Amino acid sequence: MRLSAAVMESDQGPQLAHYEMPLDVPALFKWVAGDTSTADDVTVLTHTGGTAGRWIRVRLDVLGDDLTDADATIYVTGNFRRELPAATLGDNRTLTLGTTNAAAGDELTIVRRDVGAYTYQIDNGGAGGGTLCTLPVSTAYWADFHFDGTDWSVTRGGALPT
Repeated sequence: MRLSAAVMESDQGPQLAHYEMPLDVPALFKWVAGDTSTADDVTVLTHTGGTAGRWIRVRLDVLGDDLTDADATIYVTGNFRRELPAATLGDNRTLTLGTTNAAAGDELTIVRRDVGAYTYQIDNGGAGGGTLCTLPVSTAYWADFHFDGTDWSVTRGGALPT
């Protein structure tokens, strides 16, 4: 446990994989020797001198806030699994997967439990833009998405058991 993220960034960097949790940021970070990711003070922390590498935030598969009956943009900082509850949609909606603080290799899971007559479109908020998929009407459905460092892509999905 470290006093702050700033203290972690000011150290020399360990030579082996190491985990730390700064008291001012409620997240676990792993030291990755040799990593050159761009520091953003949320998902990637840097350091000064010593062993080259970065502190990378450990991504946990935690359920975030429920999705709502509105067009919206979500980010990885809102957690990596999100659900649209049953009987939520009152119109066709679009969900955009934002790229702020996303790191290459991040995965998001979207679960649609609503089985109403409205579509739920998932769009790429990355540089390439565009529709990734549309979760079908009248079916509980899920889809996984992968971030390559620039854009989101759909990797798999399917109907939920009834």
